[in-house]
Amino acid sequence: MHDVRRLLGDDLTRHPAPPLGDLVQQAMVQGRRLRRRRRLAGFGGGSALVLLLVVGLAVGPFDRFGAVPVDVGAPAGPVVGSSAGTLATASPPPPLGAPGAATAPGPLRWAPGPPTATRVLGSVAVGRKPVSDARTTTPQAALELLTRLLPKGKTSHYAMLPNDGAGPGMPFVQLYLDRGKGPGMLRLSIYQDERGGDPPPGTVELTELPDNCVQDRMVTVHHGRGLRIDLLISACLEGDGINNPSAIHALSVQEAVDVAANPLWGTEMPSDIVASGAKTFTPLARSNG
Repeated sequence: MHDVRRLLGDDLTRHPAPPLGDLVQQAMVQGRRLRRRRRLAGFGGGSALVLLLVVGLAVGPFDRFGAVPVDVGAPAGPVVGSSAGTLATASPPPPLGAPGAATAPGPLRWAPGPPTATRVLGSVAVGRKPVSDARTTTPQAALELLTRLLPKGKTSHYAMLPNDGAGPGMPFVQLYLDRGKGPGMLRLSIYQDERGGDPPPGTVELTELPDNCVQDRMVTVHHGRGLRIDLLISACLEGDGINNPSAIHALSVQEAVDVAANPLWGTEMPSDIVASGAKTFTPLARSNG
């Protein structure tokens, strides 16, 4: 009996248990990746679930990436809230759980990544703007704020879409933006998940799905406390059940970051935006994706 106990003790000594902290951190990161895969599946477009890879961002000229001119003129409506500023990529974002202070502003640099991948582009300054009179965000309110923040152009085809797993104040909306070269489709989702595992506030991610024109590019800005804004820049228009007509990208990546980083995004918005959206976008069409 003593020999058996001694052998068991020797075996446990040779195979110590992994640190509990590492297991918790890995579980949080894995949980966040699985939630992102489910979110992408809910955005529509018909592609299969993809394994998302987080890779570093190499250096290359940004203007090769955008499909529209950088000089876009004045916004279509009054700008609400403060500007997020230029995306900073001088240093990699801090590890999960570290303070999320943005790095110094600098030019956005990019290089093509592997297909079907999510990349961390850098960080921007974000923060919730104090609102004394706030109401739950509606699809109409989301469209109201989105149209105010977009560059100058004609908007149309406003719609709300199913948002799987979303709670109150988490709409998923669509519109077309035509800046003089034909319409492009944009879709924006507000989502809050306080289960942990999110990167620091201000972290900006770019997801590229070249085999799915609806989700061709998705810019995600993390606002902290589980709140993230996903802005999809489609390479096609809404389908008719058979195909999706091709279209240009309505925004560059930097422009999408500027929109998604606005501090007024959230599950609650100022009551004047909610009221204005209710007047402008009622009734609102529904789309199945």
